Amino acid sequence: MADQSKSSKVAGDQPGQGTDQGMAQDSSKPVTSGERSVRWSPEEWQAELLSLRKQIDRLDHGLVLMLANRFSLTRRVGEIKARVGLESFDPQREAEKIADIRQLCNLHDVNPELMVDILAQIMRETVKNHDKFRSSLQSQP
Repeated sequence: MADQSKSSKVAGDQPGQGTDQGMAQDSSKPVTSGERSVRWSPEEWQAELLSLRKQIDRLDHGLVLMLANRFSLTRRVGEIKARVGLESFDPQREAEKIADIRQLCNLHDVNPELMVDILAQIMRETVKNHDKFRSSLQSQP
């Protein structure tokens, strides 16, 4: 039987192969894809990496746009809260959001702790923005 540790390695997992150019230089070595092993030429795996990275870049740009839209909405929430005298921080709302995000992460196989950390940072920034707006309202004559 073949050595399972070699056949289950993905290109770049082996020591000393930290750069793209160091990945799968020997195109005769199999690269695993799920349950099957495929042989890729350097042109094929380089094209695949480029394609995947372009998709990642588009998603990263989308994340920035979604975050900008989210801050636009939370800015309006902050204005309302400041004008009617509500606190910037709503612990019940934050707890509900975190519980919802954890559940969503579990459904989509995403690390819930990572997402909770990200969301907590976004919410801290939101509260900071709310407080800035409240201060600017209070300083007006």
